Amino acid sequence: MSTDESERRVAEALRARATGAGRPGAVPMSAGSDGMSVRAALLTALLAGAVLGMLLALLSLLVPGLLPALG
Repeated sequence: MSTDESERRVAEALRARATGAGRPGAVPMSAGSDGMSVRAALLTALLAGAVLGMLLALLSLLVPGLLPALG
């Protein structure tokens, strides 16, 4: 077995392991399936933060003295 052949076999094994080939029941995961849930969670958190910020801002403007002073 030459060095080139052993390197090729190692590269093929690593590639097969990375793609999940050879494992029963292994389904390759697409990039979009996980990315969309993370994107939706970040967008939801951003919108919730914006709504909470606007609510606190309006509350402090409309009812002075209701919120404690910072500092």
